[in-house]
Amino acid sequence: MDCVYCGSAVEEHDPVYVAEGAIDADPVPFCNYACLTTYVEEQGLTDDACCHWSPDGERAD
Repeated sequence: MDCVYCGSAVEEHDPVYVAEGAIDADPVPFCNYACLTTYVEEQGLTDDACCHWSPDGERAD
């Protein structure tokens, strides 16, 4: 199985598998956390994904 980000064989590294949704979803292979982190950053997968919190309970924009 090849890493989604760099194409290396995941079995030759310390692989990370990511699945979204159902428990039986097919996992997406990454050869290590560095490839996973870079992939997430380059794809903008965390853009606008943060929560806004304020001590008074009002939404802080």
